Amino acid sequence: MNVDWAIAVSVFLVFIGLGFALYWGLFETNQNPVQPSLENVNQKVLDFLEVDSWRVPVTYNSSQPELAVLYLDFPWPEGARNSARILDSGLELSCVLQGDRLYFEANVDEGENNFDLTFANVSSPLMCDSTLETAGANLSIPWASEKSVRISQSRISQMLATDYSRFRESLGISRNFRVQAGTSLYGPSPPAYTNTYARETRSMIQETGQPVTITIMVW
Repeated sequence: MNVDWAIAVSVFLVFIGLGFALYWGLFETNQNPVQPSLENVNQKVLDFLEVDSWRVPVTYNSSQPELAVLYLDFPWPEGARNSARILDSGLELSCVLQGDRLYFEANVDEGENNFDLTFANVSSPLMCDSTLETAGANLSIPWASEKSVRISQSRISQMLATDYSRFRESLGISRNFRVQAGTSLYGPSPPAYTNTYARETRSMIQETGQPVTITIMVW
């Protein structure tokens, strides 16, 4: 009796094992081939749109409220100097670059005043090109830089201005895709009755600091 029961349990477990093996085998065999392509296309497009971006906290201690011209010296990363901007609570200030020295004008309060210096490794016209009286400018202090990866609006504009077939070829992409960058759309629309797979990435625009969502669809 006990032997029969043990044999029955063993046979039952064998069938259960075979059932799981068959199920997972079918699952792996039927895995959609678009999924690896989605990851590949998503990464290649993001690699094109993203740039290394830096934020540097800057402080200045003032003995009185005034409109002051300040300056800082900074060792700019290669290719990033032209994109430099100086911000006060998110608002861009007038500034001018002379060599590695950046001058800027700000309304300061008595005590500590805080600013943000931002720049990125992106091709850019000179952003700090104001006309300022720099004689008698006061020294401000830049602190340690914080590096991040952001979406470049200029890269988005470059993509939108490029022929789709040429852009796809330049990135080595074989599948069709469509990019939505904020409100901008690039690439053909997916055909009707076609399985389309999408990946969404939330980031910030380097030039403005505004949030942006990049959605990449592949079929």
